[in-house]
Amino acid sequence: MTGIHVNADTFARAETDRMFTAIARDAGGVNQLNHSRVPTPLDHQPVIRMNRDTLYSAAIVDITSGAALSLPDTGDRYLSAMVVNRDHYVNAVFHEAGTYELTTDRFDTDFVCVAIRTLVDPADPDDVAAVNAAQDAITLSARSASPFTAPDYDDGSLDRTRGALLELAKDYPGFDRAFGARQDVDPVRHLLGTAAGWGGLPSEEATYVNVSPDLPVGEYRLTVRDVPVDGFWSVSVYDGDGYFADDGSRVSLNNLTADRDPDGSVTVHFGGCGDGRTNCLGITEGWNYLVRLYRPRPEVLDGTWTFPEVSRLG
Repeated sequence: MTGIHVNADTFARAETDRMFTAIARDAGGVNQLNHSRVPTPLDHQPVIRMNRDTLYSAAIVDITSGAALSLPDTGDRYLSAMVVNRDHYVNAVFHEAGTYELTTDRFDTDFVCVAIRTLVDPADPDDVAAVNAAQDAITLSARSASPFTAPDYDDGSLDRTRGALLELAKDYPGFDRAFGARQDVDPVRHLLGTAAGWGGLPSEEATYVNVSPDLPVGEYRLTVRDVPVDGFWSVSVYDGDGYFADDGSRVSLNNLTADRDPDGSVTVHFGGCGDGRTNCLGITEGWNYLVRLYRPRPEVLDGTWTFPEVSRLG
């Protein structure tokens, strides 16, 4: 073993430092926004359980001397700018056009990750271009630019701890109180969420319904209508390790991209896609799916409305 041993007490900082290192590398250094110009490519998924409903923009920002983030006006289009500190706490999420100060007094650590999601229709090139223009209007400035350098963690213990937490997370139906400010999260759920859904939004910003049906590859479906959200909703299917399958099958849909039934509802099929059935998501061994409900209304948050469960066809 070499490096700092990682256990449940130190996992959130170690895992977040690992993610910060990768994000800063991809951006070309600190204080640099790295824009995903197209929906998440299936052959490059740096984080488990990514989505293809939004285009990401991300930066690791040195806020030791302060920094400023400016967001454009995107009209009715969903945009969120989440600020994650090194302990994987989210002290703020911004939506409105304007300039926001990033300071250590507010965010508690010397570096933060600014993660921006902008809604896109991945099948419409014109819409992708419009989102790219919105991304170009985002600006970031910082008064210091020290390189981000993580401590030397022991990879073996970090991987073992992550694996154990991922196994525990399979039994949790969602990520309520897993993401947010320190005072707003449940410590156990925060730990599991750091392993199973790093970079997730707080509950009032997005409700995540994590479903591991423990079902073999086959043919399944669910039908949903009138989803109570002020943002949008989506369904994404992952393999047993939490990644999109890169086999040519459809891996996600949302209320913009799904075909609707005559009554306005949406029927989502899982498996059996070879016959051309609508809204069909391919599945593999160990398949699981994540429902994202962006800017959920009170009936979602208090549990009086729940997303329908999947059922077997035949």
